[in-house]
Amino acid sequence: MQMPVNIDTARLRLRPFHADDMPSYLDYYTSDARTKGVGGAQPKDVAIERFLAMAGQWSIRGYGRYAITTDHAKPAFGHVGVLHLDSEPEMTWTLWDETETQKGFATEAASAVLEAWFAAGAKRIIAPISKNNEPSINVARKLGMEQDPNAVAPKSMPDGIVYAKELPA
Repeated sequence: MQMPVNIDTARLRLRPFHADDMPSYLDYYTSDARTKGVGGAQPKDVAIERFLAMAGQWSIRGYGRYAITTDHAKPAFGHVGVLHLDSEPEMTWTLWDETETQKGFATEAASAVLEAWFAAGAKRIIAPISKNNEPSINVARKLGMEQDPNAVAPKSMPDGIVYAKELPA
C-alpha cells in the first residue's frame, strides 16, 4: 500500500521528517511533561532511535507517520500517522509542543491521514490509548472511532483501551 508523501489540510502541512525536526522531538520525548500517554520520558538514545524509526518505516511499508507543521520550512511540532509494527496498523497522533494543543490540530491531522489511509485501500485501523488520556480519547471519538472491546492493548500500555475504525463491508 502506498500513501501520499505530503498531505495538506486547511491549516497544516503533513510531510516527511527533516533533521531539524529532531530537536523538538527530543525535547518532547525526553521530558515528563507530555509523555505519560506513551510510556513516559525516555533516554536521549531511545528517543533518537524512535525518531529515526518513524522516518524509516516509510521505506519498508510505503506509509508511516508524518511531521505536523504549519509551514513546510518550519520544524515540526508533532507527528501523526500509521505505526505498523508486528500487529494491526495503529493510528497515532502526538503534539510535542504544549502551546499547539487545544487548537484542533491533532484531529485535523489525524482526519486527513485516515482519509488517505482508507483511500489507499485499508479496511481497518486501531488506536490504543491510555484510559486516562482524555484528550486522545476525544480525538478518537471525533474521528469516528469506537472502542473495540475485543482488541488487546499493547503490552507497553497496560492501562490501554483500543479504539478502531473500519470501512463498512
